[in-house]
Amino acid sequence: MARMLGTHILLHPIVLETLAAGATEPTEQELKQAGFCVALRRPKAKDLLIFDRHGDNMVAASTEMIERLSNLDEIEVANLDGQDFGELGNLLGRFAPAGQPTGTTSSAGSPPPLPSSPPS
Repeated sequence: MARMLGTHILLHPIVLETLAAGATEPTEQELKQAGFCVALRRPKAKDLLIFDRHGDNMVAASTEMIERLSNLDEIEVANLDGQDFGELGNLLGRFAPAGQPTGTTSSAGSPPPLPSSPPS
């Protein structure tokens, strides 16, 4: 049995909206109810290659990772509520490549520090 990374209880139902030919109003189909337990298995090295394929596009990488590692199918993942998607992404976050922290610069391109003002 695969080792589990964690679980998330859906806060919102997964709803698929479709528009039939000639219809003016979409039809809603509930794919999973709020309260459904989404389980994520721990990623393997081959799963982490998804981050390389998607580069800086973390939404696409997270979507593919959730499809591969969870008990949801592709259509269910594509229709997750944003809040539930974010929570599942947080579970995967420790495996995402770390970028440069916001608000800092690399040491190679850093200007020298400003001299301190003389006391008045």
